[in-house]
Amino acid sequence: MYNSIGGLETIVRSISNLGVLPVNLLHKIVFCSFAKAGLSLFNATNSQRIELENIMKTIPASYQGLLSGKLYLSALKFIRSLKEFLEETRRTVILEEANLQFILDFLKEKVGKVGGVIVLDCGSIPELFTIASKFAYLNRNITIYDKVFVNPIGTTKFLTEQLAYFGHETVLKYYAELLKKELGAKFDIKISTIDLIVHQYGVTVGRFLNLLDTKKIFEQINHFVKQDSILVTADHGYDLVADEHGLYVTHGYKKECPLNFSRIALFLIID
Repeated sequence: MYNSIGGLETIVRSISNLGVLPVNLLHKIVFCSFAKAGLSLFNATNSQRIELENIMKTIPASYQGLLSGKLYLSALKFIRSLKEFLEETRRTVILEEANLQFILDFLKEKVGKVGGVIVLDCGSIPELFTIASKFAYLNRNITIYDKVFVNPIGTTKFLTEQLAYFGHETVLKYYAELLKKELGAKFDIKISTIDLIVHQYGVTVGRFLNLLDTKKIFEQINHFVKQDSILVTADHGYDLVADEHGLYVTHGYKKECPLNFSRIALFLIID
């Protein structure tokens, strides 16, 4: 069985022309577009919508149209596709995309060999799309596979427990090391910035966007992209939750929420 999510490349193309923008602003635009799309499909309260609107007002007026136009519509299409995908995976008894050996076989077949591997702990769709779009603007070759790693519970533990079958300790850095070995890479790196923010602050959307320095993550990746091809991936993403406390970011959320991104990890190749 082959499960996939459509619309990945379409979104990157729709925002690659924004690559001239500072990375943190680009990330805020991408995040807010997904958040707006997610809330429109969720039974959001008026106060929750206003909370997001107030954050969106901090984006320059010249880019406001994207938040209700082309990028918003692309995000809406993607979220619907993701919901269908996750529903399909829930009905599957044996899910290949949740099996690390299957994912390794897929990557060896499709990717072959890369120069380096970077694993973003809790690296989610807005960050991967921002990074991909920025590199596309810089005329790098970008590939985002529609095959993803499915993390049914949205936590690091689901992935790392599988590392024991490969003779590794159940720690995320050894996932990066395993990918390096399987893809013949020269180096591997784990970046924990996003996960640390989510766990340390339990974090409202506004605070999350203020604390997350996507530019710094981009610069770390760009340092290595200048040297060789890179695989960027994650163990899981994060969820956007809307409840009586307002809007906040977490991962492994068990109830319905506007963005259920902690259940998947993308594979991005930059060369």
